[in-house]
Amino acid sequence: MWWLAVVCPLAAVTALTVFAGEGTWERPELLFSLVTIVAAICVISATVVIALADQAEMAEVGLLGAALMATSVMPLVHGLVTPGVLYDDNAAFHTSVALTMPVAAVVATPLLFRNTAFGRWGARHWRAWTLITMVGVFVLASIVVLLPDAIQLPDPHDPLTIAVAVAMMLAIGSISLRQLRLYELGGSVPNLIASLSLAALSVTALLPTVEEPYSAAYWWLHIAGAAGVLGACAGVGVSKRLSRSTKDILAPVLIRDPLVAFELGLSPTVHKFIADLELKDQITRDHTVRTGELALRVGERMGLKGADLRDLGLAAMLHDVGKLHTPDEILMKPAGLTPEEYEVIKDHTVDGEAMLASEPALASAARIVRSHHERVDGGGYPDGLQGEQIPLQSRIIAACDAIDAMTHDRPYRNALSVRLGIAILREHAGSQWDPNVIRAVIATLPDMPATSHLDDVGRDFDVLVAHSGDGDGELPSDVSELLAAVDAEI
Repeated sequence: MWWLAVVCPLAAVTALTVFAGEGTWERPELLFSLVTIVAAICVISATVVIALADQAEMAEVGLLGAALMATSVMPLVHGLVTPGVLYDDNAAFHTSVALTMPVAAVVATPLLFRNTAFGRWGARHWRAWTLITMVGVFVLASIVVLLPDAIQLPDPHDPLTIAVAVAMMLAIGSISLRQLRLYELGGSVPNLIASLSLAALSVTALLPTVEEPYSAAYWWLHIAGAAGVLGACAGVGVSKRLSRSTKDILAPVLIRDPLVAFELGLSPTVHKFIADLELKDQITRDHTVRTGELALRVGERMGLKGADLRDLGLAAMLHDVGKLHTPDEILMKPAGLTPEEYEVIKDHTVDGEAMLASEPALASAARIVRSHHERVDGGGYPDGLQGEQIPLQSRIIAACDAIDAMTHDRPYRNALSVRLGIAILREHAGSQWDPNVIRAVIATLPDMPATSHLDDVGRDFDVLVAHSGDGDGELPSDVSELLAAVDAEI
């Protein structure tokens, strides 16, 4: 894995340099050039991000730009006050480094606490917050530059300095891991670049704890920070090349919902399959997209991560792709199917498996698609698997598939209410569906958004939103007949 190939050496070199001897390589002019040039690049990048946010009315992007500006200005001050170039020995050389991460954390407060009253206020008034904090950052930077000995902070070996540095390193490291998980889910290269860049930046939080300037650790942490900043700029460049919209360019560093990462990482092949389903049957296409979102959220609730969650999402989105081979007169028949027609439509599981297996990027989801009509009691198809013989992802899709089919209209029947659909899931948990999956589905349904992040997959025109029935009623007397009909539909 690329992430481990970069992060493990990064951690090893950091450890070796931090605990190395006290040998120094004093080159103030080189340090001055390295830090000021990289910090200036970051200042320009942060300015561009804020401008894009203002143009596109994106609060989170603007707040991110403000935080990036804070992490750019203070390092720029650090470079400018390098002793032996423009300044003699001064306290600002250490102070500017120690203030960088804490100041950035203050500026990013609305992002860090987005679900609080203050976070919501910051999102509404992000321009005012950005202006206020940027004025504060530049005033602080000016004081440090003009009065380099005015602010005295604890020494590098002080417990407070060490505690703040470690806390900042862990906080940035956690964001790096979050980006890695999003990369594993969506396969988006900018997520991987963001993760690696943040990992490099995280170790620079230790810089205030290095007591000897120009030591091996001092140089290495500056180089890691420069690599992190330049990597972040490269990530934005890659996003810009891959995406047409401002929101997509900046999404990799902003997204909190894994579903967005999944959608951004979908291959053209997936979009083509969904587009082909739409051309064949609008109802089937919309059903598969809704099932995909519900299955992903259920899988996340059940603890699936990385490649397992991605395979679930791909299989759920494409679980009915085999119906592209189903004759139109059977797939779109405005009435119940005959036993012979039902046998034909059952072939969509093996057809779907074959279609996905032929695509290298989708092959890992093929077996899941094959088994999404198996039942935990062994009465499903095509292989009669039972219990845990059925892949967990297939069991999740089976339940999500059923609840969506039951709660949406078909040409020859009206939708059941969600309440009745849940009642049927509960009644047949342990026979048709996995009880653990059913509990997760029921817990997830209230949190489902009105509009799916996946609505635009495979098409460029406006989304047609299908609404489930809301009426109450009694549990149908012949549930088995209903389930047979639903099983034929899905």
